[in-house]
Amino acid sequence: LAATIDKQLFCPHGGLSPSLDTVAQMQQLERFQEIPHEGPICDLMWSDPDDRVGWGISPRGAGYTFGQDVSEHFNHTNGFEFIVRAHQLVMEGYNWS
Repeated sequence: LAATIDKQLFCPHGGLSPSLDTVAQMQQLERFQEIPHEGPICDLMWSDPDDRVGWGISPRGAGYTFGQDVSEHFNHTNGFEFIVRAHQLVMEGYNWS
């Protein structure tokens, strides 16, 4: 679902979840299951950053969209510098934002 690198990078497949504020909460999830259609595991798999403030409904039909404010709060709370995602296609190969 996610990994951390040198306590500086948070690397989820998709994104963040409004149900989870800390990595410690993520570590309590029962990960050995099919990906559910809703809930924090679904969010970590399918949520995407967006040009918005706060949380929004994802057009994917699973997970959420989240703004820069959400990312900054999560990073501050958990002591991370960056969030590095793997889930979204970017034509240039990467997106630095």
